[in-house]
Amino acid sequence: MRETLIRLGIAAAVLAALLFAFLVYVLLASSGPDYWAGEIAEFERHDVSNPPSKGGIVFVGGRDVRLWETLESDMAPLPVLNRGFGGAYLDHLTYFAARIIKPYEPRAVVVIAGAEDLADVQGRTPEELLEGFKVFMSALRAHDVSAPVIFVSIRPSPMRAARWFGAKRANGLIEAFAATREDVIYLDVASLMFTDDDEMRGDMFRWDGLSLSAEGYNLLASRLKPLLTRRFNSPPPYSSEESP
Repeated sequence: MRETLIRLGIAAAVLAALLFAFLVYVLLASSGPDYWAGEIAEFERHDVSNPPSKGGIVFVGGRDVRLWETLESDMAPLPVLNRGFGGAYLDHLTYFAARIIKPYEPRAVVVIAGAEDLADVQGRTPEELLEGFKVFMSALRAHDVSAPVIFVSIRPSPMRAARWFGAKRANGLIEAFAATREDVIYLDVASLMFTDDDEMRGDMFRWDGLSLSAEGYNLLASRLKPLLTRRFNSPPPYSSEESP
């Protein structure tokens, strides 16, 4: 009996070690942009059969954008396009900008990203995230995308409470950078996810403590839609070959 228990204990330890190794592998693999190449290709296949209109507002990012199933109705009548994928890092948006932003000739680009970068096992810093955002902006302009960019503040989450200090600093750095540019708007949403006692609002998150709840998306919409409506709710300009 004792020998059987020892064998079961060893087997359980081996399985736990293998599971841990697999999870580390997935985390490391997903930090590379090519991990999401299949999702980007799926966007392109969908565009062939259902070409989206150009001149709309493109939303890019990871989890928060990908899971925003009510984005179109939340932003109506604004013309929006959801190009959220996987658990995208800011670097991944830069890598795929020519494929998920440039083809749509957007009038504005909304970026909801950064949390995954800071949670990365390789430990990106707020300063590195700022530099990554600067590279993203440079990449857009290099691809002849002149649209203004709205950067939505990196939000907190119960599962990553220990990361909030770094996220808060990254938000401050990006807000200061945006203040130096006419083509970047920093939009604070994160501060509204706390109570007056500086506690995270539980109604903002799903059961996993990581994903946004319906109330969380309502908050995003309540902050974004007025801004986008005020600044970008007009038809795209006519080309020189068209008449009004």
